[in-house]
Amino acid sequence: MLLRPWISCCQPQPRSILLSRHSIPPTLVYLATRTYTTPRPYRSISRVATVAFHCPPPEALALNPPSTTRPPPLNLPEKLPGLPKYKYYFRIGQAYRLFYQSGLRAIFTNFQVARALPKQTFFSDWVKIHQAVRDGRLSRADFQLIRRTRRDIGKMPRFALIWAICGSFTPLVVLLFTGVVPRTLWIPKQVQKARQEAENRRAKSREESVEVFAGPSWLFKIESMPEATQHNVLKFYAQSLGLYPVWWDRWIPTVIPTSLVRRRVYTRLAELEVDDFAIERDGGVGKMDIGEVQMACEERGIDILGKEEGNLRRDLEQWMKRRNMLLPEAKDANADVKIKDSIGIGK
Repeated sequence: MLLRPWISCCQPQPRSILLSRHSIPPTLVYLATRTYTTPRPYRSISRVATVAFHCPPPEALALNPPSTTRPPPLNLPEKLPGLPKYKYYFRIGQAYRLFYQSGLRAIFTNFQVARALPKQTFFSDWVKIHQAVRDGRLSRADFQLIRRTRRDIGKMPRFALIWAICGSFTPLVVLLFTGVVPRTLWIPKQVQKARQEAENRRAKSREESVEVFAGPSWLFKIESMPEATQHNVLKFYAQSLGLYPVWWDRWIPTVIPTSLVRRRVYTRLAELEVDDFAIERDGGVGKMDIGEVQMACEERGIDILGKEEGNLRRDLEQWMKRRNMLLPEAKDANADVKIKDSIGIGK
C-alpha cells in the first residue's frame, strides 16, 4: 500500500498504483515502508517514505528522490541464432512497450506521492516551493520529486500525441523530438544523444568564452551588464546548461526573443541555487546516488560522458566550492575579475 506522508494510519490505496503484479517492476519502486526524520541542523520533519530491500540511512532518503523520477531500465532481447527476424523484432517491440508502460506508471505514482505532500505544496508556485526548501519544510528529495513530476506532466499531452500518431514507431520518432518527451520516458539512445549534443555545444561555446563559474550565485551580475553583453552572456549560459534546442541558435534574437532565453536562464539558475543549498544541508555529494550525481552534473553544465563515478562526484563538489567562493558575501578580491573573464566581458 502507498501511505500518504501526513496520515498516521494506514489507508489502502487503489490497487493500480503499486499492488498490481503488472505494475512498476520491483527495481523501480521503493517497496518497504519506513518512517524517517530528515537530519538536523534544519527543522526536523517526520516523513513516511518507501525504501528498497536494504534500508538506506535517513540522509539518503532526504537527499535522493525516488528512482521512479528517472527512466526505467530498458531490457532489449538478444538476437539468438536461428531466431526468425519477425520474432526478434516482435520481442523488441514488447520490450519498448513494457518500458513505456513502466515509465507512465512511474509518472502517475510520482504524481500521487508529490500531491500528497503537506499543504498542497505540489500545486504551489515556485517561489513558495523554494522557500519551503530553505525553511526545512521540504527535503531535496521532495524538491526534485515536485520539480521532475511537474516537468513530466507538462510534456505528457505532446508525448500522447506522438504516441497516438506513431504507435509502434514511437521509439524511432522520439529521437527527433526529445524535448517534448517526459524525462522519465527517455530511452537510453535519447539520453546518450542529448548528453552528446549538450557536450558538443558546450565545447563550441567554450571556444568563444571561458568556463562558466558558479552561475547561480551571480544572477544579479547579468542585469547590470550592457545590453549587447547581456545578450551574449544569456545565450552562453543557455547553451552551456542545455536550455533550448540546437536550431534556436540561428533564430536568436531575430525570431526568438532574448526575453524567452532570459526567463529560462533565470529559472534554471534559481533552481540550481536552491538545489545546491539542499544538497549541502541534506548530506552532501558523497551520499547522493550515482544516478542523481549524473543528473546534477548535467543540469549544471558539467560533462559526464566517459567519466567514472569518482570523477563525477569530484566535479560536482568543485562546482559547490566555486559557488561558495563566488557568493556575494565572499571576501575574494579577484571574484569580479574571474566572473568578467568567465563570460567574456571586454572581448
